[in-house]
Amino acid sequence: MSALTKKQINIIEKGPWFESRCEHLKQFLLANGKCVSLNAHESLFLRGDAHDGIYVVLSGVMRISGVNSNGKEAVLSFIDASLWFGEVTLFDKGLRTHDVYAQTDAQLFYVPQRSLEQLLSKHPEYWQEFGLLLAQKLRLMFSSMEDHALHSAEQKVCNRLLMLSEQTNFSAPLALSQQQLADMTYLTRQTINQILQKLVKKNAISLGYQCITVLDVRKLQALAS
Repeated sequence: MSALTKKQINIIEKGPWFESRCEHLKQFLLANGKCVSLNAHESLFLRGDAHDGIYVVLSGVMRISGVNSNGKEAVLSFIDASLWFGEVTLFDKGLRTHDVYAQTDAQLFYVPQRSLEQLLSKHPEYWQEFGLLLAQKLRLMFSSMEDHALHSAEQKVCNRLLMLSEQTNFSAPLALSQQQLADMTYLTRQTINQILQKLVKKNAISLGYQCITVLDVRKLQALAS
């Protein structure tokens, strides 16, 4: 297994799931993984692939999506540094449920299935720890479903921007195109553009090339409520 640098370990330790785990579990994961590098737009795994382990993002942004029979992509979420993913199939040993691509050049840390099985065989109590990781994802999913059903178009956009920014502790711009935001909120690109321009005029966000930066979290939260 490849050694992590001190900087990479610090990134992992800042993650909302990892930072709250016991020291033994932390050290096992750090000692039994390896680094993986991807170029922008390169796939990590696709729907239907066999489960091979779990991942955490060290740098860059990963995109979770699904594609229908006509080739239309539905972007579900983006994954930034310090966030773990791939845990769903750890529980049922089924096939991957969605496609995951590198949105930008990215570096990941990967803990293989065999190591996880060895750990959980000796320490079955750790199933609860991975269950908490899965529960965090379910909370986000339910929040997204409620957002889609009950909120206006502007509220949907604000909520989605807050959700994505919260994953990075509001510390970095979102590598996100307007079309991808439209796909995530089930709105048209024209509607997204109109809403984003309003948010820019209100100094809640700023826009760059395929990039959105949250400038005023409280203002965005007020518009989302």
